[in-house]
Amino acid sequence: MGQIVIKCPTTGKEVSTGMGADAASFASNTYSGNSVQCSACGQTHTWNKADARVKD
Repeated sequence: MGQIVIKCPTTGKEVSTGMGADAASFASNTYSGNSVQCSACGQTHTWNKADARVKD
């Protein structure tokens, strides 16, 4: 299982969402309207599946 990550829009750094998934479950699930307290800049970012990827 990998970590679901997004790219911080402020710093451009990759940030963990705190969620995990394997490739198959990530592909079959809908992720929308999620938010994460960004470890890179301290802001809260709202993200959708299109903003995220699974990092092994």
